[in-house]
Amino acid sequence: MGLQITGKRVDVTDAMKIYIGKKIGKITKRLREVQDVIVTLRIERYHHIAEITIVADYLTIRGEGNTADMYSSIDIASNKIEKQIRKYRSRIQSRRVARPEKIREAVMTVYDHQAMAREQDTRVIVSVDKIPVKPMTVEEAVMEMDLMSQDFLVFKNAETDEVSVIYHRRDGNIGLIEP
Repeated sequence: MGLQITGKRVDVTDAMKIYIGKKIGKITKRLREVQDVIVTLRIERYHHIAEITIVADYLTIRGEGNTADMYSSIDIASNKIEKQIRKYRSRIQSRRVARPEKIREAVMTVYDHQAMAREQDTRVIVSVDKIPVKPMTVEEAVMEMDLMSQDFLVFKNAETDEVSVIYHRRDGNIGLIEP
């Protein structure tokens, strides 16, 4: 397991590292094969913000805490992650989902729209992320999208064997895009 702690406008002290290590240790006991844990601490105006992202075997979980104290923000973020793990495990146990066999990777590109507006001829690619495209049902994809707190999710539909996209609509419902 790789633990990466970074601070933006914050000096990450040894006491903070020890505190985060204890919190992450408690959380990762409940997951199998945790690959990466990324903790970002930052201060914006008077808000102390802690973001924790855990990448496990077939799951990515993210929690964020925002308070006036960094330690409370870390507590809130870790509590959110623990709640998501409990929710995920209870859903999985109730469904008895078999582990997917094939995983392909898709490339997600994020564009900086402000830079694109300034320079209409030249587009700037801000980041390229490789994400696993997992075979799952639509219900499982909705569950994982909610757990990851994302607006959309690319997945391989286990029923049609095609790559599909689900997304949150503005009216509060879920949309599905199939090829």
